[in-house]
Amino acid sequence: MLPRIVKASIKAILYFVFLYILPKFLLSQVSELAPELFALYGQYLNVFVGVVIFFVVASELTSGTIFQHAFNIGKAIILIIFFVLALNGGIVTFDLNLGEMGINIWADLRIYLAMLITIDLLGLAKSILQAINFLSEKAEQQLPTPKPTQ
Repeated sequence: MLPRIVKASIKAILYFVFLYILPKFLLSQVSELAPELFALYGQYLNVFVGVVIFFVVASELTSGTIFQHAFNIGKAIILIIFFVLALNGGIVTFDLNLGEMGINIWADLRIYLAMLITIDLLGLAKSILQAINFLSEKAEQQLPTPKPTQ
């Protein structure tokens, strides 16, 4: 169990650095231009990183069991829901107040949302197929081996 814990810890640290620290640094640099624009997505970044790190660690700790595949399936489903909610169904609007002038920004991101969902659906299908393969291999191991007849 110790190698799994070490591997899960290393993966969690790497995911934290690449998914949280680096984007947060870049977001802080860009958010000086329009803080209202990036305030909401800072919260989404925190939730995204928390979900991904939880499922990576849980999947790593349960590797070699059916629960690993269950966590991968759960991660794919939750990420699909997260992306739909974070991108507001693909239509994103921002109201910026720059002094006396207000700017309304509207972006249609449905194509990008569809791409994200497609990638997660492929991950979901892969996880389901891996779970089926895992269960079939376990069932084959439990079958008695046939004895040769002469």
